[in-house]
Amino acid sequence: MKLKQDKVYCEKCNEKVNYNIIKENLKEYKGIEINIEQKIGVCENCNEKLYVIELEEDNLKRLYSKYRELTGIVSPQDIIDFRAKHNISQRELVAILDWGKMTINRYERGSLPNQSHSDILKLIIKDESYFREKVEDAYKCKRISEKTYNSMHFSIEKEDILTIDMFISATLCHSPSIYNGFRKFDLDRLENVIGYISSKVNNLYKTSLNKYLWYIDFVNYKNNLKSITGLRYVRYTFGPIIEGKNYELILNLDRKFEKEINEINFNEITKIKSKNNYDLSLFSQDEIDVIDNVIDLFKSKSVSEISELSHEEKAWIETKDNDLISYEYAHDLKVI
Repeated sequence: MKLKQDKVYCEKCNEKVNYNIIKENLKEYKGIEINIEQKIGVCENCNEKLYVIELEEDNLKRLYSKYRELTGIVSPQDIIDFRAKHNISQRELVAILDWGKMTINRYERGSLPNQSHSDILKLIIKDESYFREKVEDAYKCKRISEKTYNSMHFSIEKEDILTIDMFISATLCHSPSIYNGFRKFDLDRLENVIGYISSKVNNLYKTSLNKYLWYIDFVNYKNNLKSITGLRYVRYTFGPIIEGKNYELILNLDRKFEKEINEINFNEITKIKSKNNYDLSLFSQDEIDVIDNVIDLFKSKSVSEISELSHEEKAWIETKDNDLISYEYAHDLKVI
């Protein structure tokens, strides 16, 4: 049954109108089969769909709740309970995690975290040793005060320690195949190559980092029949990216490089800066030549220019969205 509600504005009729509520089924959200019912406002005069804020907010709540249930994304209450346990504010938690200042506020109000942020939040909730590392790093880098640092209380179970290194390796490690360039994922190599790239590139952002790594791995496979890092990549709207968008997770490492985060119009812009302590002895001279060639090609280009170049590659053109990109396409590289 259609229920009549208060009037709202209809762009087609150019006036406030009465509207009816119809029900529609949303089958998919972010590539996940969701199958939830949504309520939509429809103009009583012209049958145009309308934006009704109350209905949209209710639809989003139910959508996000189902999506969290299906994907295991951390819930707002989990974050709230965690902050209460450690008696820290939203501002203090984002400072500890080195995220944009409104990030935790948005997540606690119901916005969906990206997968990497969710993984980090679940990790600090589960593993106090890792959270303690983040707190100590934030204090050392003067992101939190001594008062905040001293207010922290931890009770680490020694036999249940899960480090960020172990978590990343477990997430990204796969048996050698054509999808990782026949190299098992190597965290040391990845950290050091990022440290080296960011020492040579002044405008290295997380979006362009994906392209640098993809080209470095694929060019090395083309030349030497093996990738450099052992990473797997998927096709994404803006070009190849590390599988599962795990570049967000990787950027929480802090031995060889650091993040510089600025928030512009509620969007986080993450710049990567080297600590200049990278170790090139991990790489052969042939591999270093590949890395240098890719850096020389891209270092004067903007993020959008690099992204556009990746769109010219057969690997991006022929692979479906979110599918793994085969290293076989290395032999068809166009830009290099």
